[in-house]
Amino acid sequence: MHCGLRPGADSRAGGFAGAPEESFAAEIARLQTIPGVGSIVASTAIAVLSSPERFPDAKHAASYAGLVPSTYQSGDREAHGRITKSGSAELRAMLCEAAHHAARADHPLNPYFARLCARRGYKMAVTAVAHRLCRIIFAMLRHQSDFNVGKLGVERGPFERKVVRAYRLKASSQ
Repeated sequence: MHCGLRPGADSRAGGFAGAPEESFAAEIARLQTIPGVGSIVASTAIAVLSSPERFPDAKHAASYAGLVPSTYQSGDREAHGRITKSGSAELRAMLCEAAHHAARADHPLNPYFARLCARRGYKMAVTAVAHRLCRIIFAMLRHQSDFNVGKLGVERGPFERKVVRAYRLKASSQ
């Protein structure tokens, strides 16, 4: 710090440094109730989506993060392309990192992720889960509510599945 150039600069900055941390501590703790979202992802989301009132709905917040597909229209023809990547690259990267946790079997978004992964591939599924996480985070910030698994449309339980396969690896005879 350049305290030699400005005497008393550190004492004035100390008053401002603690105030934002304390006011966002409750929101950071609230966002950390989402599985896969830690303090860094929560802080980035709060920094980018600081006042959720400026977005009319969650679709606009996801568009601001650049997690929506680009659209090409001409007359009656409509085609969707890659994500727009407009907006905050930091938030987009953090949400994609958090979306990788959906590959785990104990994650609430795993059924959604697994279905997309089988149909469209791993990277597309990560991007789709990141889009969904952005919309969830926006709703939590706007309504000041904790993460609720019941609103995701999934149920929790010890589900078993028997798989019949045509082939399997031979047992090694060593």
